[in-house]
Amino acid sequence: MSSTKQKRLFIIDGYATLYRAHYALIRNPLTNSAGTPTSAIFGFANQVFQLIEEEKPDYLVAAFDSKGKNFRHEIFEEYKANRSEMPDEIQTQLPYLWTLLEGMNIPVLRVDGVEADDIIGTVAKQCGDSDLQCNIVSGDKDFMQLINDSTFLYAPQARKREKEIFDVNKVVEKWGVGPENIIDLLGLMGDSSDNVPGVQGVGPKTAMKLIQEHGNIENIYENIDSIKNEKMKDKLLSDKDNALLSKQLVTILTDVNIDSSVEDFVIKEMNTSKLEDIFKELEFSGLLKKIGSTETIEQKSVDRKKDYKNILNLEDLIGFVESLEQGKWLSVDLETTSVNPMAAEIVGFSFSTKKDTGFYVPILFKDKKENLFGNNDLEEVIRILKPFLEDENIPKTGQNIKYDALIMKRFGIDLKGIEFDTMIAAHLLNPNARSYKLDNLSLAHLNYKMVPIKDLIGVGKNQITMDQVSLDDISFYAAEDADVVIELTEIFMKDLKKQKLFNYFKSIEIDLLPVLIDMQFNGIFIDKEYLENRSMRLEKN
Repeated sequence: MSSTKQKRLFIIDGYATLYRAHYALIRNPLTNSAGTPTSAIFGFANQVFQLIEEEKPDYLVAAFDSKGKNFRHEIFEEYKANRSEMPDEIQTQLPYLWTLLEGMNIPVLRVDGVEADDIIGTVAKQCGDSDLQCNIVSGDKDFMQLINDSTFLYAPQARKREKEIFDVNKVVEKWGVGPENIIDLLGLMGDSSDNVPGVQGVGPKTAMKLIQEHGNIENIYENIDSIKNEKMKDKLLSDKDNALLSKQLVTILTDVNIDSSVEDFVIKEMNTSKLEDIFKELEFSGLLKKIGSTETIEQKSVDRKKDYKNILNLEDLIGFVESLEQGKWLSVDLETTSVNPMAAEIVGFSFSTKKDTGFYVPILFKDKKENLFGNNDLEEVIRILKPFLEDENIPKTGQNIKYDALIMKRFGIDLKGIEFDTMIAAHLLNPNARSYKLDNLSLAHLNYKMVPIKDLIGVGKNQITMDQVSLDDISFYAAEDADVVIELTEIFMKDLKKQKLFNYFKSIEIDLLPVLIDMQFNGIFIDKEYLENRSMRLEKN
């Protein structure tokens, strides 16, 4: 960073920091004893404390987006249309975030109809007018357009990497153009995260070359005939409107009325009493020590150390099935391409034999280049698994196991030994519950937050299927499903017996499952003529 003796202001890109903290712990999320998700707020607090300790800012402020649309939506209706809603687990932490910022005495900037980016741009300009050094705490490349001799991008530490501090030279080193041309670069290449279209077929390298040669987007089109590559010229001409629109969309405002001056952001002493209350509630013992509190917290959260393994070759698959023992529980789960069991394709098999363990056998995944188990992965895996899945002496459990059994039946496996279903058990134990989804059952009974499926496949029009998810992302999620089921099986089994419901559960619910599976698989006979006559008779009455 510059050796200047200017006083330094740090402005935090609020929601970006919160999201980053949430996803940093997505595979091992934090909750307190009450089951409240705490990953995002813990990561946010930790980063701010680290920032204060390492950088000792003279001024500190946080900027947040306001709800609803802004002027960019008015000029391009599809702006950020691919963004999914804020995850529920982050939304539940927002009240704690505002309390945290209040306790840390950090001013919050939010302006109706304005994005945090524009608030940050305005504060950066105010810093320049006040002879302050501005440091934007964010990893968003859009902010590189604001960098100058007194404005820097302070990108937070990534895992196993030092923080990056971008000045003018580092922007040129990374993108090949200076800060003054970042909006031209982004205008040409677009930005999928914000649904900014750009010019189709123009990536970072091409955009950089064009700007180096012509200076900016406007000059490119003024000198379009000088471009010798006819295909490139056609791309630029066909998307001219998108290029100019995109440049406008990515341009950060610096003249927002924020009703504050930089002097309002002078760093203040923290309210340790307020922070102590929130850290106790959220069970942040390390942060309590950081503020000098002598309070202690009884640790009630579960151990989340997991032993999950991917089975990626025939030898390991054979070793796994040979380790299965008759009379010992086997949790079974499928990852598939559809919620319709009569149409779904098998993406992978997951299993668990005891708490905190899981095995995933992948069949389909993003960027798969070669078979893992033979000439046909699915056929070979089924050949190995079939005798064990059809062994009545190996008791099986699952979450809505009828779904998995139906799919297996379509692929030649007659799943036998079904002895438990956590979804059915949960309904019997609490028939008035609003949801019997596995992640809700996990939170309620294990105090454990599972990886949400929407983090893998998204939501809405941009949702993908599980076979389009990378192996790294799907494997933990899949093994976790089987692991949580086997742990819930033990708990629900005891509860059913305690409430004298187990005999009903076994003799009615479980013993009827094979019948229901066959009925759904084969269909049932309907006397169409009789039903039509009956319908006509009822209409007359």
